[in-house]
Order: sequence, then C-alpha cells, then structure tokens
Amino acid sequence: MAVELRDLRAKITVEADAALDAEARASGMDRSEIVRDVLHTWASDRIDMAKLLLRRLEFEGLAGAPEGVRGRVG
Repeated sequence: MAVELRDLRAKITVEADAALDAEARASGMDRSEIVRDVLHTWASDRIDMAKLLLRRLEFEGLAGAPEGVRGRVG
C-alpha cells in the first residue's frame, strides 16, 4: 500500500535552495524526496515530543489536551 502524499508549495531561502540542490546532486535523489524525508523526520520528532509531554502531564496529575483543556495552538 502506497503512502498517501499531499502537495506542498513553499518559498525557501537561497541558502536552503543551494543546500537542497547540492544534496540532490550528491545523492541522486529528487529534491521533493529530500524535502519529504526532512519534513517527515521533523514531524515524527514533534509527534514523539507531544506524546512524551502528554505522558509527563498525566504522571504529574495535570490535565492535557485529551481532557478537553482549552488552549492556544501555535
């Protein structure tokens, strides 16, 4: 089963563009594949952190998002 992919358009800095181009040339990977891998790793790290935070809050007896506490996103 193929992984569902979503389209993304983004503006990047000249430095990021140069690094992405160099990585693509050196690795033979497509630029979009490199960006997808980098963002997937970043997202996975954020998800892991969120899970750890929720467990820690639960351990401390503090309410978290699953308990319906309203908060600000962002």
